[in-house]
Amino acid sequence: MIVNLSTFARSGSRDARPLDNEALLRLAPSVFAESPYSKMSERYGFIPTSRVVDGMRDAGWLPVMAKDQRVRLEDKKGFTRHMLKFRRQDGQALLNVGDSIPEIVLINSHDGSSAYQLHSGIFRLVCSNGLIVADSTFNKISIRHSGDVVQRVIDATSEVVREIPRISSSIGRMQGVELSPDEREAFAASALQLRDSTLALEPAQVLQTRRVADRGPDLWSTFNVVQENLIRGGVYGRDANNRFRRTRAVTSIAEDTRLNKALWELTERMAALKLGQAA
Repeated sequence: MIVNLSTFARSGSRDARPLDNEALLRLAPSVFAESPYSKMSERYGFIPTSRVVDGMRDAGWLPVMAKDQRVRLEDKKGFTRHMLKFRRQDGQALLNVGDSIPEIVLINSHDGSSAYQLHSGIFRLVCSNGLIVADSTFNKISIRHSGDVVQRVIDATSEVVREIPRISSSIGRMQGVELSPDEREAFAASALQLRDSTLALEPAQVLQTRRVADRGPDLWSTFNVVQENLIRGGVYGRDANNRFRRTRAVTSIAEDTRLNKALWELTERMAALKLGQAA
């Protein structure tokens, strides 16, 4: 479950209002690239992301979040990897998953760093967490830059929708699993191994809740607390010189996706372990 949580308010995902093209251009200029990056080969099939956005809108999926990957090379700006999140805006109650809303996460680039990718995402209302479901639950759909990309992306959204009941069941299992304090600490310790950091952190630090609604001992709440702390950053740890510093938010689209999926996978394994013990 695909994104930099620290930018949600700026990107529009927090308030769930659909983004128009003016907002998309401001947040993710690469969406409107009219040609590929200059160093791409002639064999590269350029399909502007803006055409896919139009197709998604026509299919009832509206963009609510957009982000461009930061790049150091000036000539790559406007062609880099970018992420968009789409939600249904027609009030289909069957798409709701408890306190969460399913999303379709689209990743693309025009510099060869990414094919079109579709992921299943979850937006949690209580804390503005944006989660990406692991490949073990929903396999990533990759679409090459060739042929009728727009139609293939639209067709692939039906696969995402078909997976919603299974994702809902996964969330329900997580909510029904209660963890002891030692189990919560073990989960947090395992989660810490998933993120590269130069700071020394203790499990208790990433288990610190930011809101009352997340104080439950269940696995779903624990997962959301740990996920938010690891991706949003702001957790104090000690550096190599034993000085306290705060962790930074994950800003890389690729790392955001990788970490979100790894955390989801860890949570599903913990649920399976606990339920297996109870059986």
